[in-house]
This record gives sequence, structure tokens and C-alpha cells, in this order.
Amino acid sequence: MGLIEIACFIIGAAAGAIACYFGLSKQRAESSVEKQMRELQEEFTAYRENVNQHFNKTANLVNDLTDNYISVQKHLENAATSFSEPPKSFDIEDANLEALPSEKTEFTTLEIQPPVEDETEEDAAFAGEAAAPPRDYAPKKDPKEQGTLDEGFRLQEPAEPHPGAN
Repeated sequence: MGLIEIACFIIGAAAGAIACYFGLSKQRAESSVEKQMRELQEEFTAYRENVNQHFNKTANLVNDLTDNYISVQKHLENAATSFSEPPKSFDIEDANLEALPSEKTEFTTLEIQPPVEDETEEDAAFAGEAAAPPRDYAPKKDPKEQGTLDEGFRLQEPAEPHPGAN
């Protein structure tokens, strides 16, 4: 009986190993799907975090840009105000006005300036003439006749043929 017991034990162990192998393969197949699902979930979470970081950084940069724009605008306003006011050193006291020369000094310039002509004569001669508007149309012979700018101009055949037509 020892030999039959050993043979049954070996057959039972082999059957158990085969059943365990097929049972674990199903579990391994399910775990690979679960593993793939878990990897996709982690990838999606990382992607969502990346998008959130992008929008947060963009919002911070836009806020910084707005703050810088306001700073530049205030700087330009202050500069315009300070440049439009004359410096205090330009204030002249009444007592010092008498010490200033009263006549203007002629400054020489290196630029060539054309001689000034009397344009009033030309303007007066031109103003005397009656300027007629330009004519870019053919005048009508009869007030009831269609003008050249009329939509129906020359769309109708003339009632009588011209004497020179064949």
C-alpha cells in the first residue's frame, strides 16, 4: 500500500499544481488589466496636475504682466507731470529781471531757409476766379433724358435706327 499511496499523492499533487496554474493565470490576467488601469489612472492624474500647474503659472504671469503695465503707466504719468513742470531753478525773481538784456539776440543757423515770397498776390488772383467742378459725365440735352449714371441708361433699343446704320 505504500506504493499506491505515493502514486495517489503524486497524481494529486500534479492535479493540484495544474489547477493552481490555471487558477493563478486567470488571476494574473485580471491583475494585468488592473495594472494597466492603475497605470492609466496615474498617467491621467499626472496629466491633470500638469494642466493645473500650467494654468496657475499662466494666471500668475498674466497678473505680473498687469502689475508691470500699471507700474509703467504710473511711471509715465509721473514723468509727464515732472517734465511738464519747469524746474525750480527757472523761477526768476523780479529783482533779477532788470539784469537780463531786453533785446533779443539773433542766432545764426546752419540750415538754408528759402526766401519768403509774398503769397497773398497769388491767393488773391486765384480767389477772383470761379472754379467749376470737374465734369466726369456727359451733360443731358433734355432734363427728362436719362443721365449716364442712371441704371437704365442705354438698356432699351432706340425706336428709330440711326440714318448711318445699315
